[in-house]
Amino acid sequence: MRNIFLQLMATVILGYLCHQFMPFWAIAVAGLVAGLLFKYKWQVSGFAASFLGGFLLWGGLAWWMDRENAHQLSSMLGELFKTDGPYLSYATGLVGGLLAGFGALTGGSLRKLLGN
Repeated sequence: MRNIFLQLMATVILGYLCHQFMPFWAIAVAGLVAGLLFKYKWQVSGFAASFLGGFLLWGGLAWWMDRENAHQLSSMLGELFKTDGPYLSYATGLVGGLLAGFGALTGGSLRKLLGN
């Protein structure tokens, strides 16, 4: 349980730092590094930890930016896609979580390939 929390925090911190210098896919790199650092019996645990970290990072940042501009952009996009505006933050979090989770799976597979 401790490793899962540490991997979640590593994914969030690395993802935030990487996003300062890299494009949107930097969260996958953060998940890959976190997947290399933490070893689990089942890789689904690493996927889940990085998925949750990516979801919280991207979903939280999307919610924060949306709140700062008084929900204007999400309301306009919600009208365009015929959905409610706040659901777009959840969708953004889902994409970020999947990127981080698959990065962690890649990192875990790479560690196994290298023999650790």
